[in-house]
Amino acid sequence: MFPAKEAGYRVSFVRLASGLRIRVVERGNADGLPVLMLPGWGSTVYIWRRIFPGVADSGFRAIAVDLKGSGLSDKPLGEQEYTSEALMSHLGEIIDALELKRPVIVGHSQAASVAYRFAKKYPSRVRGLVLVSPVGHAGVKLLWLYKLLTPKFLRGVLPALCTRTAIRITLHRVYGNLGHFTQRDVREFYSPCQFPEFAIAQRDSLHAFDWNEPVTGLLMLPALALHGTNDHLVRGDTMADYKRAIPGIEVVEIAGAGHIVPEEADEQVNVALAAFLRRIRDG
Repeated sequence: MFPAKEAGYRVSFVRLASGLRIRVVERGNADGLPVLMLPGWGSTVYIWRRIFPGVADSGFRAIAVDLKGSGLSDKPLGEQEYTSEALMSHLGEIIDALELKRPVIVGHSQAASVAYRFAKKYPSRVRGLVLVSPVGHAGVKLLWLYKLLTPKFLRGVLPALCTRTAIRITLHRVYGNLGHFTQRDVREFYSPCQFPEFAIAQRDSLHAFDWNEPVTGLLMLPALALHGTNDHLVRGDTMADYKRAIPGIEVVEIAGAGHIVPEEADEQVNVALAAFLRRIRDG
């Protein structure tokens, strides 16, 4: 699993206050402004592999974690572990365990929503916010069907359904028109399926997380949002909601990209992210 055999990365396993152990991957200046990157639902730090070098080479401390339930981190079971509040608490424990002082938080998909909610609740703990293909505030297309197909009494058989074919189908759904996944991508996204708890944990997250919480109130933090025009998981009015809630947020729309923007449009993401981070650091 990434970043095995790749130079320049520091990998560790950190114990949180809850007792859970998570995998942490870092690159770049250990004394630089910390940039904490969170993978979305079902993803691992691999989703950031094309973003790591850009952040690190710009002088920042690039950090990515496998959130609980995914990758090589612990995978507790039970819907109570994956509610919106539980995932916000999990993020707070990660920041505490890594002793990060006001990091910039970069979240993809579901993790973008977790990052936004955390920043809204604890604005003094966050220096900046980057939302990449954020979902979790305006519903997800066909979510009702995914829930219908994964009732609680079928949790035990889900590991057997976590196959390479299922991964390929999922990747087809999240890609837009700018790129296509490779066999390595299939292997990397499939790799957590070796742990039976993975599929069950993702099912519990699918059912327990609040995917419809409105974007409300005001958040006075530097913020950047990136999304693809071919992303059918992010509703068209989502960016308008964030613009109302986060005055001054910069929104970058990437033509042709789907939901998995860091994969399809890494050059655009790196340019926008580096400029945003420099403004925070130098401002």
